Amino acid sequence: MDELHDEELIHQNIDIDDDGAFEILYHRYEGPLLSFFYRRVGNWETAQDLVQETFIKVHQNLRTLRNPKSFSSWLFSIAHQLIAAHFRQEQRKLEIGSIEGSPEAYLVDLEHRSPIYRIIAKEQMEIVYALAQRLPISEQKVFEMKLANPKMLLEDIAKKLEINLSATKVRFHRAKKRIRSWMKTEYPGEFDNIFGIENDTK
Repeated sequence: MDELHDEELIHQNIDIDDDGAFEILYHRYEGPLLSFFYRRVGNWETAQDLVQETFIKVHQNLRTLRNPKSFSSWLFSIAHQLIAAHFRQEQRKLEIGSIEGSPEAYLVDLEHRSPIYRIIAKEQMEIVYALAQRLPISEQKVFEMKLANPKMLLEDIAKKLEINLSATKVRFHRAKKRIRSWMKTEYPGEFDNIFGIENDTK
């Protein structure tokens, strides 16, 4: 039974209420999930708690999974949402001030955060830079210059690129909008506490 594909185990669990099938899924993904959470929180006990919470949510919502073949991706999307929720909670506990909803403001604030937050931030900013590669070249240049130097004024970027200020503001606004949209779609829940995606309507 251990050799069955994820989708076969899911069907067994749903169709014939086979708890043994779910147990196999649990043991199959317990290790990868534990590693995923530990790299982010740096504490085995917390990581184990998050693994348990992930599988509770999986068990509660397994019938909502439309494509059993995508179980792994679905599982880790839940894990991403839980780690984001965890850091939102920790953020409140540590009374860390809210960010203004922009990547550059987040970068400036990093020096005041704990080592664990800086590790997570590094991973997240690597994702931001990767997403920036998809931008139209005109927007990419403005966005990456601002991201590399958060304190740099858009006026200075306009001068360096030899374009007018209005065009610079438009390109930067469009770049942020695209980046946030991709984050929300591809990394659901993971960036909400940093970039204000849920409330971003601009």
